[in-house]
Amino acid sequence: MGRRSLIVTTATSVVAAFGAFLAPSAAAADGPNLSYVVNAVDEAQTADAAAAVTEAGGQVMVSYAQIGVVIARSTDPAFAQKVKTVAHGGAVHSAGATRTAALPAMVEETEEADAYVPDALENATRQSDMILIGARAAHEVNLGSSTVTVGVLDDGIDANHQDLAPVVDQSKSVNCVGTGAPDTTPGAWRPTSLTADYHGTHVAGTIASAKNGVGLVGVAPGVKLAAIKVVNPDGFIYPEYAICGFVWAAEHGIQVTNNSYYIDPWLYWCESQADQAPVVEAVRRAVDYTTAKGILNIAAAGNENQDLANKTVDTTSPDDTRPVRRTLDPSCLDLPSELPNVVSVSSTTQPTAPANAVGPWYPGLTTQPARSSFSSFGLGVVDVAAPGSSIYSTSPSAGVASYRTLSGTSMASPHVAGVAALLVSKHPGATPDYIAELLRKQAIPLACPTSGTDYTQGRCKVDPNNPKVNGFFGYGLVNAYKAVTEDEDVTPPTVKVTGVSQGQQITLGTSVTPGCSTTDDDSGVAAPAVLSVTGGPSVGYFTATCTGGRDRAGNKAASVSVTYQVVYDWQTFGAPVSADKVNAVKAGSAVPVKFGLGGDQGLGVLAAGSPKLRATACDTSATQDVDVQTVTAGASTLTYDPVSKQYQYVWKTDKALANTCGRLEVSLIDGTTHSANFLFR
Repeated sequence: MGRRSLIVTTATSVVAAFGAFLAPSAAAADGPNLSYVVNAVDEAQTADAAAAVTEAGGQVMVSYAQIGVVIARSTDPAFAQKVKTVAHGGAVHSAGATRTAALPAMVEETEEADAYVPDALENATRQSDMILIGARAAHEVNLGSSTVTVGVLDDGIDANHQDLAPVVDQSKSVNCVGTGAPDTTPGAWRPTSLTADYHGTHVAGTIASAKNGVGLVGVAPGVKLAAIKVVNPDGFIYPEYAICGFVWAAEHGIQVTNNSYYIDPWLYWCESQADQAPVVEAVRRAVDYTTAKGILNIAAAGNENQDLANKTVDTTSPDDTRPVRRTLDPSCLDLPSELPNVVSVSSTTQPTAPANAVGPWYPGLTTQPARSSFSSFGLGVVDVAAPGSSIYSTSPSAGVASYRTLSGTSMASPHVAGVAALLVSKHPGATPDYIAELLRKQAIPLACPTSGTDYTQGRCKVDPNNPKVNGFFGYGLVNAYKAVTEDEDVTPPTVKVTGVSQGQQITLGTSVTPGCSTTDDDSGVAAPAVLSVTGGPSVGYFTATCTGGRDRAGNKAASVSVTYQVVYDWQTFGAPVSADKVNAVKAGSAVPVKFGLGGDQGLGVLAAGSPKLRATACDTSATQDVDVQTVTAGASTLTYDPVSKQYQYVWKTDKALANTCGRLEVSLIDGTTHSANFLFR
């Protein structure tokens, strides 16, 4: 991206829930005014880290409590060290400057859009790139879902373009340039200059130009785009802009981001350098946050023609002041491309495809794409490849129909973002790592060159554990057709209730631990089922239910339930009543009914209407007990004797029961019923 005179846009509208924002105030001019990331020890200490910024004489621009990062400004050269020594400094994990050039004065944007004459509409059949990755064939099957949104972190999108107007979601678009706080002013996310800021519009066209009968068609023309502006008018993408962009995407329902840039001012940010490591930490937190929110991040590998797996020297950084020669080590990373949870994309050439071709190399295409001469590479760094040389796509203009041809890994990355959007459309709910896995698994393998300088110098390293994977192309050329046609995993995970079984009866006091087991032999478990237990509260019927099981492919398991019963430790009727014999008793007398429940369970143990007598036929052959000892009738209430550990209920029988038989049923609130047979004389 070109560099122009620096003009910073002031954030004028901020979503309150997104991040706390404070307008800058005057500061002592004892050094260059720089922007910093201040990383809290954890998210819960973000407010304290912000307090430390103020205590150290800095200014809080925005706090991202979601990731524990504060964006600050200070003119104190010792600010990064001082912020850790002040009263709230214990909440600060690390702090580092995001740039080497001093910030300009905070001014309102004054630049007007340059006048621009649209190019003549070019022939849209020039899109050999879409044939190479199978996008044209994919469009016959699936254009992508309008419920999927790709966030384009770039210099804005010209949403007036005829191919982009139908797909840009302005409600999810934002400007992150300036302080690093989100600016939601209407249109702030658009390109500042229609001539200089064409990059994001070109990228957007590759991802999702609408299939509307005019112009060209993107990889996933059915999905939506969000313009997330992270490039300032001078062409810089400072860390706070990217951090804002990632957090915004995570908070606004975006499933894929495209990142065709590296974060300035360092080509490689080295964790071994105390002044650069805090930025690596802050950006990593932001990227991890997007992953936790279900976003897959795609990024360009870079145009330096360097082996990213074996970086040695950088002579181009910092690019906002005076570059210096520095030795690199393995901790030096291209941000965001080399971070975990980011799919890194190298660029290939695009052999001209016949006009009637619809899929990769068919029919008539026999030349394998090669690595673009500018494309960086690296075994273990590059995941997949896509066409990036001479890519024809949309361009901003004062009209509605401008197009241009550009080259770069910036042009390769959006092809992969588009395929990722198709995969998310086909596998809604799939985890980002599963979508990344499908990108690699479905890719068309490309072999290392067998001639030329790259071959003679041995620059293309092959994975010894997987010969189809190499440092030039990763797993190969991304494949849009397979993305919409292959069902890798359509089987939901298996969920079981553990610890209890259906109908099981458990004595109160027995240790029992219901749980959920979630297994998936295909894509693996993304979210284990969660247990909920209803019933009780202490005894009775309980239902253990496992819900929410989901695999990495997005398949959801049905809820599974098991009902079990917790019962009192029933100790049979005590004398004078017997449970084994017929109890003979004089009708009209009062009978003491005694039983144990394993201790004092309170007096609310009887079910409603219990005890209850049911008439039965008299069995003259049954063994009769001696006459049951009776007591003086009193109030028929339940009592508990702590000495004998027995409950007693004085049952006043009716004189009308004479010469009949019956069964006394004692029903408890645990759902059990216990009975004794009686003969009334």
